[in-house]
Amino acid sequence: MVRDEHLLKGTWLLILLTALTSMTIHLLSGNSRAIPFFISESDYPGFERLVFTAGFTFAGVLLCALSMRLAHTFDSTSNQNLSHVAKWLGLISGVSLICMSWFNTHDHIIIHSMFAMAVFMGGYAWSFTTHLTLSNTPSLGHARRKVWMVVGAVSFAVMNLSLARPVRTHVIDGGLRDGTEIMNLSQSGINIAAPAEYILFLSLAMMLASFRFDLEARGNASEEVTPRQ
Repeated sequence: MVRDEHLLKGTWLLILLTALTSMTIHLLSGNSRAIPFFISESDYPGFERLVFTAGFTFAGVLLCALSMRLAHTFDSTSNQNLSHVAKWLGLISGVSLICMSWFNTHDHIIIHSMFAMAVFMGGYAWSFTTHLTLSNTPSLGHARRKVWMVVGAVSFAVMNLSLARPVRTHVIDGGLRDGTEIMNLSQSGINIAAPAEYILFLSLAMMLASFRFDLEARGNASEEVTPRQ
C-alpha cells in the first residue's frame, strides 16, 4: 500500500505540475488569449487540453483517496465529527476537480466556474477543518498552514472582487455565455484576478503539502510508543 506521505506528495505535486505544464504549453504555443490568463484558460484545444484534463482528473481521484486516508490517520476520539466533515469536504473537492477538468471555460464558462469555486472553497475548507482536527498536536505544518490560510483568503477575496463588476455587466446583465468573449471583455479585471488566482492556487497546494509535517510527527510518536510496548 502507498504510504500517506507518498500519496500526499504525489497529489500536490501533480496538481502544481499539471497547472504549470498546461499553462506553459498554452503560452508557448501562441494560443493564449491575453496575458495574464486564468489557469483554466489552458484547457484549450491542443496538447495543453490533454495535459489539463488528464492531469486534473487523476489529481481529483488522488484527492478523494487522500481525504479518506488523512481522515483515518488524523482521526481522534475528541474530533471524530470534525474529521468526518473534513473527509467529505475533501471528497467534494476531488470530485469537483474532476468535473471542472471536463467542462472547459471557453465553451462552458458557467458550469466550469461553479466547479472551480467548489474546488477553491472546498479545498480551503478541507484544509481548515483538517487543520482544526490537529489543533492539539501543533507542528511546523500547523504554523505554516496559518500563514497560507491568510494568503489564500486574501487572494480569494481579491480575485472575486476584481471580477465582480465584469461578471455583473457581461454575464448577469448582458446575458453573455461565450467564455472567450466574456474573458476578452473582462480582461481589465482579469489583469488583477489572474495573478490572485495563481497565489490562491499555490496557497492551497502549500496547505496540502504542509500536512507532511503532521504525518511525520504522527509517525515519530508511533515509533516512540512501539518500543515501550
